[in-house]
Amino acid sequence: MDISDISTHNADQTLPLYAQIAKEIRAAISSGEIPPGTRLPAVTDLAETKGVTAATVRRALKDLTDEGLIYSHVGRGTFVTEPATRAAEPRPSDRPRSSRAESERDIRELMALANREGVIAFTRGIGDPETVQKGTLTRLAHEALEGGEEMFLDYGDPRGLLPLREAIANLYRERSLAIGPENVLVTSGSQQALALIAREAAEKGTPVACETPCYSGVLNAFEAFAVRPAFVERDARGPRPERLPEGGVRGFAGGVFYLCPILHNPMGTDIAPDRQALVVEWARRTGSVILADEIFRDLHFGPEAPASFLASLGTERSIVLGSLSKSFISGLRVGWLIASEERIRSLTAVKKAMDLGCPPLMQGIARVFLEDESGYRAHGALVREHYRIRRDAVLSALDRHMPEGVAWTRPAGGFQLWLSLPPGYSAVELLVRAVEAGVSFLPGALQWTGNPSGEDYSASLRLCYGSLKPEEIEEGIARLARATRAYLAESSARPDYSGLGDF
Repeated sequence: MDISDISTHNADQTLPLYAQIAKEIRAAISSGEIPPGTRLPAVTDLAETKGVTAATVRRALKDLTDEGLIYSHVGRGTFVTEPATRAAEPRPSDRPRSSRAESERDIRELMALANREGVIAFTRGIGDPETVQKGTLTRLAHEALEGGEEMFLDYGDPRGLLPLREAIANLYRERSLAIGPENVLVTSGSQQALALIAREAAEKGTPVACETPCYSGVLNAFEAFAVRPAFVERDARGPRPERLPEGGVRGFAGGVFYLCPILHNPMGTDIAPDRQALVVEWARRTGSVILADEIFRDLHFGPEAPASFLASLGTERSIVLGSLSKSFISGLRVGWLIASEERIRSLTAVKKAMDLGCPPLMQGIARVFLEDESGYRAHGALVREHYRIRRDAVLSALDRHMPEGVAWTRPAGGFQLWLSLPPGYSAVELLVRAVEAGVSFLPGALQWTGNPSGEDYSASLRLCYGSLKPEEIEEGIARLARATRAYLAESSARPDYSGLGDF
């Protein structure tokens, strides 16, 4: 039987479309209508037959794969499994509790305790509101409106207001990058930009890779469109070259690789020049596109920040994300995406269907801020000094208080770093003790992709210190060090920890 003959017209209409499709295919496999070894049609073909999006079909197939009913073979397609193989596959209910989704849910429940009164929280991953002087937003709004209110009364260009796109392009031209407004798409923060790329990948069936550990919002964006990335482990120097997927062997030709090369979230470190060169060579060899998240660039303390991938790969082989959320005001929700003119046109059509356009007045405020010498550049110098003081306070306190065997990164900017316990210990178990001691942090399990072939980062954690005063940092690190020392002294290393430990 051809799987495309299956109809969902008798399906339970109360179920989501993807669940209806999965249910019908599941029933056909169970009844023998679709025998073992059958090759399923391509996602795009099945989507056209069913009258649904490719993302809907991918979500249905993901559920069936998780149940062990089907499997994918790179370069050959998706097939129905043999019954014996199917029986050996664990059902979702039988899987270990260390999956990322389950771990994340349980840890977030624990994190509710981490923000109670009296706890010094190293958890806020946003810019410090105190870096914005009182009256700044009011002044910028007045200046934006001085040219007339007319441009703010309509939805505006879905690509973003032209004067703002010009101002953003000028930032890149100042770095000797040939970028024009036609290469800029203004988005509601960089998160919307990620969602646009994820949707494009889902619709086109583009393979995606993502470095790990990684900001959880990136993973959420891809998962929302049922895109399952390959994972590339990284260390403090950047992605590990031997983990990069090869086009000829693992079917990654023409894919998209997400990474955060500047002040990486959560590690806080820059990609090393030799690692960046290897990633560039890999992208050229496999015909892949680098999706570089540069939202922390303006918070780098020195001139030695890594060069943009735009310099080596151009807009055809790289996409760059930027934002004012970290360097200025997160509530402004102004971000952007730099890419080829063709990709900008394609993404603009999708974005227009989502929101018609970003709020024009917010864009007007952003334009004034970027164009004003006493605004953008003066503010940049202020925030860099603000975070440098706090970075130095954290490193000094860690050097003085932390017990032997604990390691941490030394960021060249931004407001976060990565701390690692000795192998075999759980950062989540430490979090329970730390909260009791009056301090909190983000466990590494929230930044971990759950890649079974590599590290699970259960012994690591992220410290965000940008919104804390130096005296709070000193006391918070002292509390954390006491909790860490007690944990290491009272517990033995466990090689089988994964994410939650025994929590």
